[in-house]
Amino acid sequence: MKSLLIIGMIAGLSSAGLEAQQLHLSPPESAFHLGAPVRDFRLYDMKGHAVNYSSLKGSVTAVIFFSTRCPMSNAFNYRRNALYNDFGGRVKFIMIDSNSNESLEEVRNYAQEVEFDFPVYKDVDNVVADLFGAQVTTDTFVMDSFGVIQYHGYIEDSPNPTRAKNQGLRRAIEAVLESKPVIVPETHALGCTIRRSRS
Repeated sequence: MKSLLIIGMIAGLSSAGLEAQQLHLSPPESAFHLGAPVRDFRLYDMKGHAVNYSSLKGSVTAVIFFSTRCPMSNAFNYRRNALYNDFGGRVKFIMIDSNSNESLEEVRNYAQEVEFDFPVYKDVDNVVADLFGAQVTTDTFVMDSFGVIQYHGYIEDSPNPTRAKNQGLRRAIEAVLESKPVIVPETHALGCTIRRSRS
């Protein structure tokens, strides 16, 4: 039922909303790059406790940025759950909300309401989004056992699952699990611009 609701939301997106979601901004200088390893960083769980990436990562790790309010991000909720359930035993998934206008309480309630099967984390002051250079929900990244970023881009190439032709994240995970190169290591993520804190 929730997937049908999401598809209905997609159909209701206005052209103005789509333009806003595809807005290109100059990314901040990021510390992590495709083909290079990531270093440790800190997130906060839904109880407000600090947790480090080093305690969450696995032999293959997927970092996925999301939003509680963005219709484009919401359209991928079912597929996030599907990826987690398909690969959860072999891949560590780290789902992150970096939006300054979405509180920890809002994120916690949203995760329960849409029945995420995975834990989610809050990125305070978008520090982690800046490290990755993540610009939109849903920017995604896949790291191998050495912590090297092997993929950056979209989950799929369409918010409507019936129109999606390229499953970028799934194909990247499969390649890294098999120790093969990712054929298309970088794609253009879909979603709303991450709302960053003002310094």
